[in-house]
Amino acid sequence: MKNNLINNSNKIFRIDDLEKMKLSNLKRDGDYIVLDDISKEGILESNIYEVNKFYEMVGAWCALTNDTNGSSFIELEISVCVNGEFSKYFTYGKWRLYGDNLYYNQDDKDVYMDCDEILTKDDLKADAFKFRVKMTKYTKLFLIVITYESQKYDKTVDEELFKKDIEKKYDVPKLNQNMVPVIGGEMCSATTTAMLLKYKGVDFSKFDCEFEHRYVASLVADRGHNSPTYGNWTYNTVVMGAYGFNGYTFRVENFKEFIYLLDNVGPVGISIRGDTGVYKTGGHLMVAIGYKIKDGKAYVLCNDPNINERFGEGLFVYYEFELDYFSNFFRGMCYVIE
Repeated sequence: MKNNLINNSNKIFRIDDLEKMKLSNLKRDGDYIVLDDISKEGILESNIYEVNKFYEMVGAWCALTNDTNGSSFIELEISVCVNGEFSKYFTYGKWRLYGDNLYYNQDDKDVYMDCDEILTKDDLKADAFKFRVKMTKYTKLFLIVITYESQKYDKTVDEELFKKDIEKKYDVPKLNQNMVPVIGGEMCSATTTAMLLKYKGVDFSKFDCEFEHRYVASLVADRGHNSPTYGNWTYNTVVMGAYGFNGYTFRVENFKEFIYLLDNVGPVGISIRGDTGVYKTGGHLMVAIGYKIKDGKAYVLCNDPNINERFGEGLFVYYEFELDYFSNFFRGMCYVIE
């Protein structure tokens, strides 16, 4: 991220940080951590990181794993500390691009893992974490991001924002999930990922000339949950990494930070829940492609894969959400692609 956005809800470990960790059978090779020349598997072990108290954590990584013989994999494991005691390591499974990727819910004394989230039990909070990464030949690791919720998204908006008219808008391809047969209703996250990757110039049409986002859904699929699920936050962002981009989950704590992302990074995927003013949702993903302020009113400009003409004549994906609605349904969790 240009001029790293620093807050209390994310830890970003880039190649210079990873190189300083404990590397067993691993080495740095240019911009990547890779296996040494003689071993079959290596392990990276982090330090212990003390952070603000949190009750939910999500991990993500960026690594190239697309070898021709299909033997490479990467596995991220995270342990969190509650009341001075570290949990077991929770795994995101052995993952590779084009692989049959899966893992299952996991449980420990004070902590459990539900799909992509590591959560504390009984209103307890964790205050530290550590992680390790297992990887094989042909795997090239270049980023680890740990995101945690230490405070709720602050809906307060700086009134300075409203003093002059402005518009910032990225030209992101429009994809509608509902057009895809059978799985369309389940793939808002995969469609969001597809729009972000297409914005970066990736073309999937040779794999699926009718619905490129259907092919992306097959890449992000988590086959250990609901056989499969396409909304796993981690598995969506690691696909971005497998195409060579810095892609990761990132939690903003307020609207100012969100605008910083749009200004300095580009379009971002956003997780929402609630009343959008167009429909209500218990959980959904879309792409924020910009914002505008006109006559003292603010709007967040979005490519919403759920929106089509059933909500109004001429509507297709693009929609301008008034800030009052946006502040109520935005959860603070983003998909970032650099």
